[in-house]
Amino acid sequence: MALYQTIAEMQRVLVIPETTKYCTFAWSPTNIVFSHMTKILAFETDDVFCLVCSSIHEEWARYYSSTLETRLKYAPTDAFETFPFPVSLANLSTPGARYASSRQEIMAARNQGITQTYNRFHDQAELSAEILEMRQLHVEMDRAVATAYGWNDLDLTHGFRETKQGIRFTMSESARREVLDRLLALNHQRHAEEVAAGLHDKKTNKAVGAKRGRKKKDSGGQTAMDL
Repeated sequence: MALYQTIAEMQRVLVIPETTKYCTFAWSPTNIVFSHMTKILAFETDDVFCLVCSSIHEEWARYYSSTLETRLKYAPTDAFETFPFPVSLANLSTPGARYASSRQEIMAARNQGITQTYNRFHDQAELSAEILEMRQLHVEMDRAVATAYGWNDLDLTHGFRETKQGIRFTMSESARREVLDRLLALNHQRHAEEVAAGLHDKKTNKAVGAKRGRKKKDSGGQTAMDL
């Protein structure tokens, strides 16, 4: 199978359930058989973890993926392959690694899964030191991603917000709209650059339009896999 050939030399990959309450990824070792209900991103670096676990990627994923009730149905072809990466991920590894480590320590200490941990993360009444730290690390991760795009003027203003999924600790509504607008503009730009470079024939150009996202060469060969 193509998936297992792709990840054969990798130690870990990013995984997310196809249908999920929270748009977040976890590391998984590669020496297992994955369920067909799991979506895999064939990366093993902390910079990509930081990017796809950020609120910035979540906005794009929720906008372009379908839902089951209020749960996200993460579709790599819509949520990831069209997602325009920043030109450089150089400064995302440290915040990504710190966030992943903090989250894993919380889960291990409490013997809780990722959904239970994010239930606490998004609960306004939850004021434990470990969750407060996790929220702060998430803010730092989001800021690092915004900086990677060059969006130093963007005020993310994190806090507890009412969303279609209920109360969430996330960016302000105005920031969320602005992030989506900027990502879409970047998506259009990338598509225009690919057309100018002759990477699409006329039929493909008409079919994908503004849904086309990133330049594959920008991130060292991004790969999303369905089982």
